[in-house]
Amino acid sequence: MGFSGGCDSVALATMLLEAGFSRLTLLHLDHGLRSESGEDAAWVARFADSRGLAHWVQRTDVASAAKTHKIGIEEAGRNVRYAFFAAAAKALHVRKVLVAHHADDQVETFLFRLLRGSGAAGLCGMSAYSPRTVDGVSFDLLRPMLEVWRTEIDTWIKEKRLDFREDSSNQDPRWTRNRIRHALIPALEDIMSKPVRAAIWRAAEVLRADDAHLNELTTVLGREEQTLDVAVLRSVPASIQRRLVVRWLRHRDVSNVGFDVVEAVLGLALYDSPAKINLPGGAHARRRAGSIFIEAAEDSGS
Repeated sequence: MGFSGGCDSVALATMLLEAGFSRLTLLHLDHGLRSESGEDAAWVARFADSRGLAHWVQRTDVASAAKTHKIGIEEAGRNVRYAFFAAAAKALHVRKVLVAHHADDQVETFLFRLLRGSGAAGLCGMSAYSPRTVDGVSFDLLRPMLEVWRTEIDTWIKEKRLDFREDSSNQDPRWTRNRIRHALIPALEDIMSKPVRAAIWRAAEVLRADDAHLNELTTVLGREEQTLDVAVLRSVPASIQRRLVVRWLRHRDVSNVGFDVVEAVLGLALYDSPAKINLPGGAHARRRAGSIFIEAAEDSGS
């Protein structure tokens, strides 16, 4: 399981141990963004050893990864974390990786994606079960605490008198999620004169049911191909069109798939011009002979 050493991951690991899951391996990734991160890794090792658990600790330079790939720190951190999980799953011959995301994380994810311009699929937030393939390795990401609130976790941790590591970056206003947590949500509650987290969480759950149905409709149109068929896109409703485009772009490893990118690609199918649009990372999408395909940055000069 992914294990930061923070309150949430300590709670999940302890609950799993109490439930009889004694063959856990704690996966800890040091992002190299804080001076005390090395101390966190050492703490994780002691936590694992004291409970007879295996642990897998790795350090990476997220800031360099963000600069290399021209993406934000938060996105780079997410990418290297999933790559780390994939590498550990392959080396340990396991299929399931558990993480300690909880209900408050779900609310923050909903708001983050809403303000970024995500469609219905993005607004569903995180799923309790998410199959993933990273670097050719398939694994299942499990989130068993998505219905548990942070206040419930805090109370349980105090009752158990469990020790954990405080992550100083959780208070850093440079990170978007922290501003959502510490500024936006309290402002919304002040405006509404009542708590808003539960209502936002319920909205994400309602959208999840709708999303599942639309995914079934999208899947029957076929698997992801190297190209998008213009005739197929034109033949289906707008909600399905966008889903086909999103699914295709993600299959082709295009990052930052937001509304503007999806609409630009969809425009290639629906309109005569333009026949080529820019994609994040310097690549391009082009329409030719009834198909839409992606050109890498180095190939797009032709």
